[in-house]
Amino acid sequence: MSNTLTNDILVVSGFGVCVFLALGQYRTICKGEDSIEINNLKAVSWIYSLAEVPFPVFELEDTESKQLLTAINLEWKSPRIQMDVVIDIDGSEQWQRIAAYSLLNSSPYPYREYTLGDHTLGDNAMLGLQVRAVGFGLLQNSSRGNDKVTAYADLTRVITIEKNVDTSQKITNTISNIASTIVNSNVNRRGITFFNSSSVNVYVDTNSSVTTGSYLVKLEPGDYWEPPIQSYTGAYYGIIASGSTGIDIREFV
Repeated sequence: MSNTLTNDILVVSGFGVCVFLALGQYRTICKGEDSIEINNLKAVSWIYSLAEVPFPVFELEDTESKQLLTAINLEWKSPRIQMDVVIDIDGSEQWQRIAAYSLLNSSPYPYREYTLGDHTLGDNAMLGLQVRAVGFGLLQNSSRGNDKVTAYADLTRVITIEKNVDTSQKITNTISNIASTIVNSNVNRRGITFFNSSSVNVYVDTNSSVTTGSYLVKLEPGDYWEPPIQSYTGAYYGIIASGSTGIDIREFV
């Protein structure tokens, strides 16, 4: 990704979209929960309209603090145009400044390079670069050349995928008035369904201490149940009030 910055905001956005897309044996899941990663964001400026700023010269006896102060003063007190990194986190275009850089006409080099960092944009977030006038104007044309800033970065869209289900199996089970395991744990499980084809009420739970008075779900005769949390790969337990029965269970892997 690259672009040239003018006096408007240059924007990279991370709008999330909830879609399902087949990718061979995999499919994407809701992209609204994913993000755009902007890595190695950099900018190069060519500034000709401002007075030249000489490269700083330090004396041997200068302390580190004095050298740092000299460099800071050169950066922020010289004729400059300011470039801000701004972010909008919810799509409302209420831009918040998170960093600022001075665009200088550095001598003896005709350009300057800026490292602007890595940024992760969530759903509907936007990152922008904007130039601001701080007493010396904005980007402009001059007899020595035209001011410009070129920004570039690595742009990565991060999505979440899951493997398509291509195998199912019927789980044989016997349910009595004593709580017992009706489905064993299976780390490869991608989904499961329960259909009470019996003539009695069946009580199912993910807790081994399931009773007819304490349970996760009660399946009356003819009831169908598909657990809302299909990522659960643990065991299921069942019990009935009396006697014994079985129900139709399908596990998808």
